[in-house]
Amino acid sequence: MGPLRGGGRGAPAPPPRTLSIAPGRRSLRFLGGRKPPIGYHDALIAPTAEVPVPTSLLITLLFAGSAHAQDAEDFELEDDFDMEVEPEEVDEAEASEDADEPDDLDEQDEQDDSLEEFRDPTTEPSALDMPMDEDEPPPVDLLADEEEEEEQQLSIGGDSEKTYRETAKRLGALGGDEELAGWDEYLETYPETVFRKRIETRTDALMTELYSSRINQDGEIVTDRAMSNEIDFSHPMQLENLNPRTRLQVGFEWGLPAYVNLILDYEHALARNFSLHAGIRRRYQGWNLEGGPRWALIKASRTDTIVSLLGDLHFNTNPTYMGFRPQLALGTRVGKFDLQAQGGPDLELRTLRNAATQQGELALQVRVVGGANIYFAASDQVGLFLETYLHMKPQPADGAFDGGLFAFNVATFGMKFYPTSKKNSTRDKEVNLGGTVPYQQEWWQFHFGSIMGQFNYYL
Repeated sequence: MGPLRGGGRGAPAPPPRTLSIAPGRRSLRFLGGRKPPIGYHDALIAPTAEVPVPTSLLITLLFAGSAHAQDAEDFELEDDFDMEVEPEEVDEAEASEDADEPDDLDEQDEQDDSLEEFRDPTTEPSALDMPMDEDEPPPVDLLADEEEEEEQQLSIGGDSEKTYRETAKRLGALGGDEELAGWDEYLETYPETVFRKRIETRTDALMTELYSSRINQDGEIVTDRAMSNEIDFSHPMQLENLNPRTRLQVGFEWGLPAYVNLILDYEHALARNFSLHAGIRRRYQGWNLEGGPRWALIKASRTDTIVSLLGDLHFNTNPTYMGFRPQLALGTRVGKFDLQAQGGPDLELRTLRNAATQQGELALQVRVVGGANIYFAASDQVGLFLETYLHMKPQPADGAFDGGLFAFNVATFGMKFYPTSKKNSTRDKEVNLGGTVPYQQEWWQFHFGSIMGQFNYYL
């Protein structure tokens, strides 16, 4: 086999050519500029070796045939890419640093191992559950949301914001004295509350409103807030009013055969639990000018309970004498029922004629007055009531009488109305209509029965 190129016959043959493949060189071109097939480099890469040219040509021819046997499209795609890759120069310092850096798989393994040490805070005891010293403040859970963190801080005082707000809403609907007592009880229950400053500010304002008063331009004594928290208690027909309030009352009673009673009375509240009244009416003894104080010892809006002392001075016109009528009155509300009862003596200082001397002598006579009232609120505007009024007098034995008890006790029943309108829904007007029937009488017969009407206007 002759030489491939150059040289004539008889000329010395050139030394055999060799193809040197250096380590790290990953590019090889065949004769004619053809590219080797894919995978050819890896098969030929080996330590430095000297390959004779004839041998390399034989190998080239073998692989060239197989390359022609492949699809033409493969070669077109390969022509778009440059298979010649220049060797990269690797710095020994960088190579050592790459060797020291952990592999991604190693880092992932470390993360997986850290998950094994994770504990669920809902199942594991936290620092908040650990026992602590009494002087040490409780730790705050940093993983909790804002509401839980705020609740943990408030729990230091024993209460919470929810407890404080519910208490403030409940006490705000009561009267000033009841609200004041409620806040005092709250501070006794939670002495370390974080709302102490806010509560003390409120109690100071209540004290000022309840126990301070001012004089307006008309010279009247008024209180700012004590008048607003009133108990809307039922007003009786024959009995005395036990609830100190500012009101105007007019009424009538007409009985058979010839009994007429007219009522006109004005009451003015100087404080929430104290009032003065004055008026005129015909009682069974005769026409009376009367007036006096009404002092509520207990006037609790929370329990709708009233305990009052009534002390009326009255002047009877015919016959003429002075009298004093002290009474104790109690009232309470149970559901839709207003219950009240009152009673006491009526002390009359009268001039009586002595049968022996036929001269008038000053004497003290005692009557017993009182009664009870039951009111049922069928609705906010309409209700029913039943009332009894007791009027009795013990009589000593003398020449005309053998002694005994004078009595004229009556029962009154009827309906009560609270007129309201769309513009004014306040129950400041009260109308009572009813009839009176005597159910016990001894020596006295003032009438056989009567009808009554009463109107109260609360100012």
